[in-house]
Amino acid sequence: MTVHRLRARQEPVDHPWPPQHRLSATGPDTDLLDERDVPFATTWISPEARRAAQRVLSSGWVTTGHETERFEDDFADYVSAAHAVAVSSCTAALELALRGLGLPAGTPVLIPALTFCGAAQAILHAGLRPVLVDVDPGTGTATPATVAAATAACGRPGAMMVLHYTGAPAPVAELAEAAGLSLAEVIEDAAHALGATVGERAVGSVSRATCFSFYATKNLPIGEGGMVTTDDQLLADRIRRARLHGMSADAWRRALPGGSWRYTVDEAGLKANMTDLQAAIGRAQLRHLDDWQERRQALAEQYAAALEAVPGLEPLHTTAPGRHARHLQVVRVLDSYGTGRDELVERLAEQGIGTSVHFIPLHHMPYFRRASIIPAGGLPGADTLFPQLLSLPLYPHLTERSVSRVCAQLSRHAAGSRRPTGLRTLVIGAGEAGRALARDLARTPQYGLQPVGFLDDDPAKRRAGSVGGLPVLGTLEDTGTAVSLHRAEAVIVAVPGLAPTRFREVARAAEAAGARVRYLPSFIAALRRDVVGDDMRELDVRALIGRAEMHVVSPEAGATIAGRRVLVTGAGGSIGSELCHQVRAFGPSRLFLLDHDESNLHRLELELHGDALHTDDIVISDIRDRPRIDQIFHQLRPEVVFHAAAHKHLPLLELHPCEGVKTNVRGTENLVSAAAAVGTARFVLISTDKAADPVSVLGATKRLAELIVHRAQQNAPPGTVFAAVRFGNVLGSRGSLLSVVAQQLGAGSPVTVTHPEATRFFMTVEEAVGLVLEAAHMARGDEVFVLDMNGPVRIVDLVRGYANSLHVPDVDIRYTGLRPGEKLNETLFSTREDHTRTSHPGILAATSTDEHSADLTQRLPKLYAAADSNDTDELRRILTDLLPGFPAPAPTPEPQAGLADPYPDDF
Repeated sequence: MTVHRLRARQEPVDHPWPPQHRLSATGPDTDLLDERDVPFATTWISPEARRAAQRVLSSGWVTTGHETERFEDDFADYVSAAHAVAVSSCTAALELALRGLGLPAGTPVLIPALTFCGAAQAILHAGLRPVLVDVDPGTGTATPATVAAATAACGRPGAMMVLHYTGAPAPVAELAEAAGLSLAEVIEDAAHALGATVGERAVGSVSRATCFSFYATKNLPIGEGGMVTTDDQLLADRIRRARLHGMSADAWRRALPGGSWRYTVDEAGLKANMTDLQAAIGRAQLRHLDDWQERRQALAEQYAAALEAVPGLEPLHTTAPGRHARHLQVVRVLDSYGTGRDELVERLAEQGIGTSVHFIPLHHMPYFRRASIIPAGGLPGADTLFPQLLSLPLYPHLTERSVSRVCAQLSRHAAGSRRPTGLRTLVIGAGEAGRALARDLARTPQYGLQPVGFLDDDPAKRRAGSVGGLPVLGTLEDTGTAVSLHRAEAVIVAVPGLAPTRFREVARAAEAAGARVRYLPSFIAALRRDVVGDDMRELDVRALIGRAEMHVVSPEAGATIAGRRVLVTGAGGSIGSELCHQVRAFGPSRLFLLDHDESNLHRLELELHGDALHTDDIVISDIRDRPRIDQIFHQLRPEVVFHAAAHKHLPLLELHPCEGVKTNVRGTENLVSAAAAVGTARFVLISTDKAADPVSVLGATKRLAELIVHRAQQNAPPGTVFAAVRFGNVLGSRGSLLSVVAQQLGAGSPVTVTHPEATRFFMTVEEAVGLVLEAAHMARGDEVFVLDMNGPVRIVDLVRGYANSLHVPDVDIRYTGLRPGEKLNETLFSTREDHTRTSHPGILAATSTDEHSADLTQRLPKLYAAADSNDTDELRRILTDLLPGFPAPAPTPEPQAGLADPYPDDF
């Protein structure tokens, strides 16, 4: 289980800003993070800012006024400048600052080629001419050499615009010197750089004028707005006049009581003033800026650590000393990465991860190419850098888990970091057992586990930094963080004496972060076995099913479960028990285990808690028993229900169709009715691909279960969502194909296959459970979710591939022939269904187009009556009437010799 489009963020009005050092994917502010996606940028307006805006609105004065003056004073103090002038945008700030220099029309002004188009527009609107300066591909910033080249192209410039790109401090003085300019002729573009310093001096107090942006996604988000800071009183006064049509400085006061209607205009100006509404928001937001900057820095450090080992991804470097404002997290996607920048952007978007590119070089745009002066030899640095630029999500309320998800996807698409031998594995315990285990794993790649480091509580081992050539990455308390940071996919506990309670703590942390967990003795047992069923040795899933295994559970799926009361039916089965393990890792308030088999429940309780009867959350019940199910739901009030209980053995249900109806149809209706009665929030039915155009009793009963869920959604009370998922054949479930093949190979028997051309859709247990959990999160009601498994696989090809992986190249296959109810080829959707892609790239959905609700209501009682009287002919006739394409009744099939073989066609 590992992490999995872009969506506008819905901000709750009444939430306080979460303390920065406690931002996480859990806790009291989890609802802020309940998103499937990682958007590139979002906006946070603090509660204080909302109240300030309301105060201004209530005052009736919403244009420039006293609130703007106060914001200017506060801002000037923050950046250590003598004066601050608030304006409508950063572009307006740049133009007004340039106008304030009083340069003759057409004067050349240096500007980096890699900047936002608005900055160049400001030069042109001020009546001046841009001169493009090349940038260093390693920093994205102009250098003294590129400034000198641009200066030579235009003669002496009248001014220079210096950009603190991404928030990194630019060497302002050195660049001015290279241009032959004084700092009084420099305008700083600090749209990214609020909070940065050049050396010890705050950006905003270095040059003649500095221009800031308060756009909605900037470090100080207001919505729109800008600011010019300067130590020059005359320049500040001139900008104040110019921002309001060139009117006298106090013209805005004329509408106030006692204000004069008299004003004068001595020079050209703009309509570019800031309103009191913007200013009030800005003043309130400013109180949080230091905390937000600290948070940005921490997230940037997490990015740096996680991406350091990813080949072909290179961060931009900073050339000048000082503090980085971390407005953008920009990386270069080099050729050695193996995936082009634009293709990577598309792949990340498919995973729900937003990115951007900052910026398109000015000379790549026809207007600026015509209007600007370009140095001889062109701008090779910008041309080199632009195809590589990629900006990643970076904002204060981005969670560490989201950063880990972004980094994991970046690593996954890198040619040099694709797993050469197996799953990235953390070894818990760097003692003798752990060292031996790591050594043997490294030497035995066929086990599919690649050790990447240890976790150990011994301070001496942590001080040493590495053991046996592998790094010691932290303590056992760091398990969850280490799994995320180091992209671990498996965790092995190699501390033989570890207390059971401690083991459970480590296992929960690892599973919640998306890793599989095993204990050392089970691995040793696996080493000594020739045929592997479901122990530690990993199968090459790609080779067997023709595609890579998909990890579909997003961390946001946990928000559907965390703190809620969850009920799993069929909890003791192979799918149900795996579902319980993964649900438990997300921290439900209660996890109720319902099954009619008490032995399976006892076993599952031991697995989950280490001892039996640990809680009162075990529920023994048959889902056919309507009064008992009603009683359970009224007593337990489950908020989320995963319905995995079913009869699912296809050949046996052909012989006993009435039993299939009693459990799969009536049992489902009992659960659905009980869930609706108590207001269950989410109900997910586990179905099968055999429900698509069913020809078997198994498929027919599961299709009717889907239709019952469909009908329930049409009549559902507000807040209740019903949905279904369809499984393919699940590798690793009890009685599944590979476990049957393993038994037959181990016994030296021929492997039984129905038909040489029979195909099926295959999925792993982890994919199956992941689909259920993600469906619970994605469901809006009435969907049938299916994993996009690309295409079916011939059973015989999978059998031969599996046998070959067990070093049995000449497997003896016996074809038994298709049995009643079996299809030669399965499908995922009915011919009468339209399916679409969901927001998750690996999951498809169909909304039922069947119009059988009336028939269902009328015929289900008759179907149940036939089942109760064991009238199989009548039951099959009703199924034929209800489900187009279901075969008409035929004589009851006799038991076949092939039925004695373990059934390899399971979901």
